[in-house]
Amino acid sequence: VEGGRAVGVRLKNGKVIRARKAVVSNATPFDTVKMLGEGDHLPEAVNEWRSSLGKLPRHGAIMHLFIAIDATDLDLSHIQDPAHLIVQDWERSLQDSQNLCSFFIPSLLDPSVCPEGKHVIHVYSSGGEPYEPWEKLTPGSDEYEAYKEERAEVLWKAVERCIPDVRQRQEFHIIGSPLAHEAFLRRDRGTYGMAWAAGTAAPYAGLVKNLLPFPFPNLKTPVDGLLRCGDSCFPGIGTPSAAASGVIAANTLTPVGKHIDMLREIAGSNPLYSFLDPGMLGDLYLPFVASRTPSVELRGQPETAAKSA
Repeated sequence: VEGGRAVGVRLKNGKVIRARKAVVSNATPFDTVKMLGEGDHLPEAVNEWRSSLGKLPRHGAIMHLFIAIDATDLDLSHIQDPAHLIVQDWERSLQDSQNLCSFFIPSLLDPSVCPEGKHVIHVYSSGGEPYEPWEKLTPGSDEYEAYKEERAEVLWKAVERCIPDVRQRQEFHIIGSPLAHEAFLRRDRGTYGMAWAAGTAAPYAGLVKNLLPFPFPNLKTPVDGLLRCGDSCFPGIGTPSAAASGVIAANTLTPVGKHIDMLREIAGSNPLYSFLDPGMLGDLYLPFVASRTPSVELRGQPETAAKSA
């Protein structure tokens, strides 16, 4: 951050990659603010942002189990869908990570993801795995490895409902704990994501909170030139939503004239998309907003960008 503006990213090895327009963080707000560091060079609003983050509701952590199995003579014709949701006991909370979990067999859809005669399986718990017991453990220690196996037992049992001899067939497996989730994916306390209740508005939700019943924060931050995307932004948790937030970030950095040009190009590519043509309305709209998009704080610093090219 220079002059109150995000101008690039400093890598772990010390190398600095300067931004042409803006920096986009895919990390959670908790992790993004950590990477900003502290100091007088930061805008005053960052301190308020930092203090408010601790009050933001979030889901618990998550457990993962990745399995590679020998599929010789394995009949999976009874499986109609490669994705399954398993509930151990409907009388228990669905937030209990030892009760609710899911597994997905991608090789059923695309056999090319693994060698012929094999299958790969991803199993994961609900976002309710308690983090507190994990933070007392040291990764790699005997105690840590034993606790991983203990907490992953329910994940094995979930797959066994579909493939009873999965443990005998497994050729490789690895367990991802909340500490691994935190370390490799920059998920503060291994959290699955934000936990906003429907009908409540999050800080930094912007005008969207007055228009739609989606409470997630928007992509803006108190630092000029710093945007966010990912599952802690609007429209929320899940791969489609996180991908959509990335599209929104890209659109926010792009002049509206290019949006209109793209819509016209898509509309002309196939009659199916002809409804996307903004037509005369686009021509009338453009002069009123062209000079204001993207926002001033996202236009970059041309002289700096040129030097770093």
